[in-house]
Amino acid sequence: MNDFKNRQSSEILKSVYKNADMAYESSGDVLKCCTDKKLRNEIAAERERYRSVASQARTELVRRGSVPKPYPSYTKMMAKMGIQMKTMADNSPQKLAELMVRGTTMGIIDMQHALNRSSKAEERIKSDADALLKREQQFCDHLKQYL
Repeated sequence: MNDFKNRQSSEILKSVYKNADMAYESSGDVLKCCTDKKLRNEIAAERERYRSVASQARTELVRRGSVPKPYPSYTKMMAKMGIQMKTMADNSPQKLAELMVRGTTMGIIDMQHALNRSSKAEERIKSDADALLKREQQFCDHLKQYL
């Protein structure tokens, strides 16, 4: 496989890893505030998918000789503090769903940018990332019932 195609594939995988890792951590912070059993179960199931996706992307990056990099610690800390501040006065299912939709949308945008910049990446990598984007959009659409 040529180096350019491998680099572009790695860029997509890095974006997937970074976003899945961030989503895993942030959804855990949201879960701490969630008292609605149905919403809690849905977020917990999605959180487990984030863990699995991050693990798979990390494994593939390492296999390719790349170093998976999560979002910087300060970014994660800012997200954690933002969730705490926004749920301090209102931890209703509506507010928690809104936070999840906003965070998921940010991840969708980042991953779509990576896909758009990497048109020569391996078809399998692009296809897997596209499927993940569709899954994330479905999750957002599903959360809209709580808004």
